[in-house]
Amino acid sequence: MASGDSQVRLGAHPGFPLTPRKVRRMNFQDAMRYRLPDDGEMRIAVSVISLSSASERRSTTSAMLKGQGLAWSFFDAHTSVDCEGLHYDEGIARRCFGRALTMPEKACYSSHYAVWKAFLEQGQSDYLLVLEDDLIIDLDFPLPRFVAFCRVFGIDYVRLFGKHFAPAARLGFFFDRSLVRFTTSPAGTQAYLLSVEGARRLVESCRSLNMAIDLAMDRFWDTGLPLYSIFPYPVIERFVPTQIPIPDAGVPLSKGEQWDYNFRRSINKVRKIRANSKLVRADARMRSAVPCFHQIVGGVER
Repeated sequence: MASGDSQVRLGAHPGFPLTPRKVRRMNFQDAMRYRLPDDGEMRIAVSVISLSSASERRSTTSAMLKGQGLAWSFFDAHTSVDCEGLHYDEGIARRCFGRALTMPEKACYSSHYAVWKAFLEQGQSDYLLVLEDDLIIDLDFPLPRFVAFCRVFGIDYVRLFGKHFAPAARLGFFFDRSLVRFTTSPAGTQAYLLSVEGARRLVESCRSLNMAIDLAMDRFWDTGLPLYSIFPYPVIERFVPTQIPIPDAGVPLSKGEQWDYNFRRSINKVRKIRANSKLVRADARMRSAVPCFHQIVGGVER
């Protein structure tokens, strides 16, 4: 949704309504009783976005994911805007983002958008895990159980990595990992999890290609998707050269463009503050229901 009044989704799962009068904290065992849908299988699609020419990165990623029991595949990253429904206007980008986007930035945006659309069109999975090809993955992290956890608590978008430190509200735990909600974008698109509803909202909200993809995804005041995350992250970025370098200063903004950019930025700051304020009550409901710290002891069913 592109409206500033986008409804924030919390506890949307029909079996677990987080209403103010019907909230109780679940212990971990209670929460995990809901771990599978009726058909007994949590369906997770895994797409690894990677340039077809990135042989070293693909080899490393394949070695990590091999034998993990996940149905994953490489998505050939775009090298230009190559996704139906996306529109790029350099003039609008300069007024929204402060500069024109480079071709690698536009291609990255197009790739992620295409992955969301394909996930929705295929309609075969409950959640989508999107990975880029420059990661180190915690292979012991119980992804299916975490996806079930997200389903129980109505979580549609989870950042599994962030480039930068960002302030966040602590909400509870998944085992010994903290569940948090970022109040601003931590940047990056290296790894994230989307429900069907989350993907649908991003497809609707991100049709106009006028800023970097991570910033577009994290405009929770537009998308209605709070920026949930789990910390420590189950993935980290490898120390490798970027494929999307930040450009040197390009053509300076005109006075009119600069005024428009500053105005838009101010409006978005106000909308972000208002959205965070509205989320405080949702945070309290989530905090009252999400399980407490649960130490990892013995074997963990994955």
